[in-house]
Amino acid sequence: MQSRNPKCVAPRVVNGPTLLAGVARCGHCGAALIQNTGKGALYRYYCCSRKLKEGATACKGLRMPMERLDQIVIDEVSARVLHPDRLSDLLKAYLKAANSRSADVKERLSRLRQAHKDAEAGIVRLLTLVEQGVVDAEDGSLRERLVGLKVRRDELAAEIADLQKRLSNGEPTITPDKIVAFAALLRDKLRNGPRDLKQAYVRLVMREVSVGDKKIQISGSKAVLARAASDGFDKAAPAVLSFVREWRAGKDSNPRPPDS
Repeated sequence: MQSRNPKCVAPRVVNGPTLLAGVARCGHCGAALIQNTGKGALYRYYCCSRKLKEGATACKGLRMPMERLDQIVIDEVSARVLHPDRLSDLLKAYLKAANSRSADVKERLSRLRQAHKDAEAGIVRLLTLVEQGVVDAEDGSLRERLVGLKVRRDELAAEIADLQKRLSNGEPTITPDKIVAFAALLRDKLRNGPRDLKQAYVRLVMREVSVGDKKIQISGSKAVLARAASDGFDKAAPAVLSFVREWRAGKDSNPRPPDS
């Protein structure tokens, strides 16, 4: 019991970032999959947040070892998306479609800006509920919803900037050499990068991972991949997500400088 006490285990082990946080969803009900532990945090699982919160009558849910799901997802994305030939085909299709939509760019920009405002408003509403004490700040499902909204907001902002760039500079310039280099670098980052940064790399490739009993469905944004392959990995990679300092203002045990 003493060896398993979280107070005796390094915080990076007990509270390490969940690789698929904000993107993993239950294939039965669509709720977020959140971390659940066993045996004093020695074992970690992805579990349906709805089942954990409302019980088996709300969703039959699932419980899958975290390392197993992480490995399956990384292996499949590396093989099926980040192989240079496959990635090249994906991006060519995206660029062709993007060119055909050039006449509708302004209308699309308007829709994206409205969606970005909606995501911002959703974040504000959640934070307000926490500040008012209506929702517990430690609620796992709240945390996942907040992460999901932030991912959505940042993705929309990047896509808006991408469309604006196209209006002035044209479509992203993607070469075979860039695709090969980008695919190799991202495969390495997903497998060997620091865990907190791997969480950010996941969001560069994946929008949602829906996990069922017999099938895992992974979806993502071709626009994000096209921009990353064109502009370079360092510019495209999202920052590591952090939401603790926003909805636990003044109560974080690890002070951080304010956001720029």
